[in-house]
Amino acid sequence: SKYGGVVPEKQVAEARRILRDGSEVGQMMKVVGEEGTSMEDFVTHLKAELVDAVYLQQDAFHPVDAATSEKRQKLVFAVLSGILAAEMTFGNKDAARRFFHKMTQSFRDWNRIESGSGEFESARKAIEQLTSEVSANA
Repeated sequence: SKYGGVVPEKQVAEARRILRDGSEVGQMMKVVGEEGTSMEDFVTHLKAELVDAVYLQQDAFHPVDAATSEKRQKLVFAVLSGILAAEMTFGNKDAARRFFHKMTQSFRDWNRIESGSGEFESARKAIEQLTSEVSANA
């Protein structure tokens, strides 16, 4: 594989699909507004924003986030893929937006913690717990 096997191709393809679909939803929302967007499409858009904010963007000035080992990339992408695959239920779009803001912040914090530490593991578990609170298939 052209990725050198860092993360499974299937997970990469699914993340790409969400980024593409989320971008399309974002363009559509500029025309029809959030009100005219289904909850499913809105969540896809929020998932795409999450991928961009927590995986595609790195903090070049942070010693941990600036350089990520292959092992850590695999783990982080696996956790992110679990979130992307989750069927999520929200009472309304504000609840969905609040969840994804909280998830983005949790991931950004996790991205700054040294791998292998107890704090790193606790942060991962907190992210998975957050996902399970809104997910039907957790």
